[in-house]
Amino acid sequence: MATLEGTHTQGAGGRRVGYHVEYEVVANVIHFQARFEGGSTHEGQFDFDASKVDAAAAVDAFMQNHIKKADWDVAP
Repeated sequence: MATLEGTHTQGAGGRRVGYHVEYEVVANVIHFQARFEGGSTHEGQFDFDASKVDAAAAVDAFMQNHIKKADWDVAP
């Protein structure tokens, strides 16, 4: 499996959240398993268009978007 590591800065507080993602590409689908600082995990899959973006960039964009959505769930 390919891997990707990154960070995301949460909301106004500026807390940085690190993550490590293992992923594989099957046709136009990316299957992933992510681990976040603090021990939480998330896994799933999503479609992508390899003619427009490479798999690593698609995974990174997906993770940033996923974390931003999670920020809204915990915002005061």
